[in-house]
Amino acid sequence: MQGWMIALLIIACVVAVLAAAFFIGSFVAVHAILGRRKPLSPQKAEKLGMTPERYGVNSAWFNGVKEFFKPLSLTAYDGVALKATLIKQREGNGRVAICCHGYGAAPRSMQVQAKLFYDRGYDVLLPSMRGHGESDGKVGMAWIDRFDLLRWIDKVIQLYGENVQIALCGVSMGGSTVIAAAGMNVPPQVKCVIDDCGFSSQKGVYAAHVKRSHLPVVIALLPLAVGVKLFHGYSLYDADITALAKKMTVPALFIHGGGDKFVPTALGRELFEACASENKQFVEIEGAQHACAYAADPDKYSEAFNAFIDSCVEGSEFVFDSNELIPEPEPEKEESAEQNPDSETPEQEAENPAVEGETKDSEAPSGEVPAEAVKEDAPTKEDNGDELSDE
Repeated sequence: MQGWMIALLIIACVVAVLAAAFFIGSFVAVHAILGRRKPLSPQKAEKLGMTPERYGVNSAWFNGVKEFFKPLSLTAYDGVALKATLIKQREGNGRVAICCHGYGAAPRSMQVQAKLFYDRGYDVLLPSMRGHGESDGKVGMAWIDRFDLLRWIDKVIQLYGENVQIALCGVSMGGSTVIAAAGMNVPPQVKCVIDDCGFSSQKGVYAAHVKRSHLPVVIALLPLAVGVKLFHGYSLYDADITALAKKMTVPALFIHGGGDKFVPTALGRELFEACASENKQFVEIEGAQHACAYAADPDKYSEAFNAFIDSCVEGSEFVFDSNELIPEPEPEKEESAEQNPDSETPEQEAENPAVEGETKDSEAPSGEVPAEAVKEDAPTKEDNGDELSDE
């Protein structure tokens, strides 16, 4: 065999190996970022400081409203099964808030926003975003989730009727989701949108992390971009939330922490500037880290939040403080083992607690809200979507 033929074979083999390595790298990258999210262990979450208190989440609040839980489900446009929990008022008033959680988080990480709405008489729908919790599929990173949110909006209208008033709210990826959906000709029942620390585009948020690593953005994003196209069917560079924000007409409130490095404040302002709504506001919470705006300044956050929804939704006003529904903790029994020979030793109590206590669940990687910031008490009964009940 002539030398030039051998050289060509060697070159072809090298190219084939490099192509295979690139393909494998693309698969690994897209699976690592957009595969199903699993929570961190409680130990690791605690070590990283990713506790409910960091985000202002009150775990006990769900214990007060769990009797009003109603499970809902639907099928997405691509056949993915989606789940959600509806928290109803004792007496419905035709107002519903849909609250979308962030990347790697859980529906209950939206406790702060859920309570603000609930205190003003709204029923609250907490979907599990695709690729998270009880919902199937892979992570949609707002670009795919927008279609799921439109389905949930239709579901709410189906359950409550044409006169229902709907508010959309989301944090981080959920914030980008509600903005993206609002730019897609949402029905008139949607009265307002609240975005807390959402990003302006997938490329923008990925590039922000790459820059922090001091890597070339174009080269670093190439494997992920190829993987997204091959395995998710869309271009990462087309996943631009600002393009949809330019079509919005729904009133919008944008909240962002001034110290946010996970989704830099500049990306939030970029989304705000692109929004075409005549009624739009931007509130920056000084020094607040990602998804920590409420925890950093509860008063400023709540005042802006409540004033906005009250101005957009007819009849929206303070009804009651739902913290009043939280049950009192059971008093501890002071009884020694000597007084009661049937009582367990401290070692036995540690293994078999008489009363199950709160556990610190994990959080999404890289600063997202805890994956399960509160103890799960989700109902198991499936909803048939035909009617509402007070189960």
